[in-house]
Amino acid sequence: MESQEFKEILKRFSENKLTEAEQLNLEKWYASYDAEEFTGFQDEAHASRIKAEMFVAIGPIQEQKGLRLPNWRKTLPYAAAAVLLIAVGLLFKPMGIGEQIVDLPVYMVYRTNATESKKITLADNSIIHLNPSSEFKIARDFGRQGSRTVFLEKGNAFFEVAKDPEHPFLVHSGLLTTTVLGTKFKVSHYTDQKGDLAIEVSLVEGKVAVATPQKVLTQLVPGKKINYNLRTNTWKQDDFGLADNNQWYVTSIDLNQGSFEEVARIVKLYYGVSLTIEDPNVGRYQYNIQMRSTHTLSETLKIICSIHHKKYRRTGNGIIIY
Repeated sequence: MESQEFKEILKRFSENKLTEAEQLNLEKWYASYDAEEFTGFQDEAHASRIKAEMFVAIGPIQEQKGLRLPNWRKTLPYAAAAVLLIAVGLLFKPMGIGEQIVDLPVYMVYRTNATESKKITLADNSIIHLNPSSEFKIARDFGRQGSRTVFLEKGNAFFEVAKDPEHPFLVHSGLLTTTVLGTKFKVSHYTDQKGDLAIEVSLVEGKVAVATPQKVLTQLVPGKKINYNLRTNTWKQDDFGLADNNQWYVTSIDLNQGSFEEVARIVKLYYGVSLTIEDPNVGRYQYNIQMRSTHTLSETLKIICSIHHKKYRRTGNGIIIY
């Protein structure tokens, strides 16, 4: 299918004006792709999330045009394609002479499995504690723009945001955007007991504004949280226990005569860096040490080296003890 023909068909599809022949043509185009290229939904929760976000996005269009949509699972590939073309300005705005193509951002994605946590230190020294079964992404050029923008795609994360009044820190989670200057707060992107996708923001320290694309919902103060239901577009504000919420992400491991291999494994878990040795004798040492995820990498390395009076140096791939 030619590019211009494809754009015209998508435009007519969005206006509910496709003929049977054009509908068949669009379905043939979609079917022409290998099955491996479309992985489908991860699970029912993922399907519910996509459905909720699509309906929120196209709701105003349905009201204005009386658009009748067929089965949403069947039409998702077409709608997604249309949204993508609109986003890059191809569907309704032809490129004129002299206009430049803007490169789309490239993201770094962090994921954790059901038994894994991660501590991520950003370029501005902000720290993100990523809980198990979570996904977080950040643009490679983070911090080079007017604002510091990150995305919590699913799961839970605790944010310790470095203060920078000139560059607000924005956390996008579903339809909600949490804006801060410097603070500590938790964001949960999850499926509730009824199967609805929900987002919760809990503030530990500082002040944050929580908003949808349409309006600011509230400004939280410490000890307050907001819960937003993506299916019903309703929200409520409530209290929570500061002490419990502030410590949920802390992990502490006590080693009693632990090996260097155990120490290296914990460093890899907490900080994502490899710990190696230059002196073979270090590999035979034993360590009595408490390692906490809240310590910085430098603090942890100093503690490790102090036990046997060693030093460390950084390399391109990690840390060497010598």
